[in-house]
Amino acid sequence: MIVQQIRYGFYASVDIAVEVGVSFPRDPDMTTKPTPTSKAKYLAIAEGLMGIRDFKHPELLEEATTHPSAIHENVPNYQRLEWVGDAVLCITAREHVYRKYHFLGLAEMNILESTLVCNETLAYLCVKNGLAQHITHRDPFLPNRFREFRQSISEKGGRGLWGTDPPKVLSDVVESMLGAAHVDGGFDAGRSAVIFTLKPIIDTITCALKHGDEFNPNKYAKDIFMHPKQELHEMGGGILCLKTWREEDFAGCQVECPLWCDSKWGEASEQGAGTVAVVQSLGINLVSALEQNTHVAKNRACALAVFAFHKFPDLMEKLKEVKKSISTPKEEEDDDES
Repeated sequence: MIVQQIRYGFYASVDIAVEVGVSFPRDPDMTTKPTPTSKAKYLAIAEGLMGIRDFKHPELLEEATTHPSAIHENVPNYQRLEWVGDAVLCITAREHVYRKYHFLGLAEMNILESTLVCNETLAYLCVKNGLAQHITHRDPFLPNRFREFRQSISEKGGRGLWGTDPPKVLSDVVESMLGAAHVDGGFDAGRSAVIFTLKPIIDTITCALKHGDEFNPNKYAKDIFMHPKQELHEMGGGILCLKTWREEDFAGCQVECPLWCDSKWGEASEQGAGTVAVVQSLGINLVSALEQNTHVAKNRACALAVFAFHKFPDLMEKLKEVKKSISTPKEEEDDDES
């Protein structure tokens, strides 16, 4: 457990350093110089990811794949291009959703936009297009984190996108590649690159909506694509809350709550080093999930609760009735205003 806490602390410190643009020296014995990627390979990656066959300034692709930890490289890191790519991605995704899914309401369009541009989606596209292996970095922990993410989205034992916690560098590099396309060829080139990159996800959304509830597409879009945490909040933001426990504490306190772990219902261990996320209502534990990663545990617990509320819709109504029966007049006024 101590080793896990140290690794988590290191990951967190590196992520913070990257976000604020701080570089720090590394022990040369812990890192190896990355294998250079050829110009032809960069161009092949750009074509596979974004559909661009010709880059006027291919050096931008090297910059787009250079992590801030590569402080000894004679290439700028990807942060400036990522900044540009983030803007191109968001405006293009939003316009596409507005035009293609014009029959949806604003709330549902927001859900689809979030699905297209979220960290999990972009990281998935990064790995599926083979881009991760060409990221230049000096972080000795990144290769293992890449492997863990690949495993989490694999067909065997996969957990779906909401059940993952991808390294942010994966989505950052996709955004920086889109930024490179925009800088190299202008807005139209950047916009085309975004649409090409997101096509697998767009096709999935379009197919799901086409075969979904034709009489209520707004509800179907919300049910299928909304993040479980967001959906749970909308279901009962005033009466539901999410708590986390260390696995050893959860087991030691003998908390009474159904626990989902390793794809089945089970029990926590007093010797365990995972995290248990619990969905509660009015002090009652409804459902919980055990994972090695806190982020994934929370998502998993929320997804289980959402599934339960969809299967037993009267359960939420009963909880709201209980909440109303024990609320003071002032609390009822606050609930009505919210």
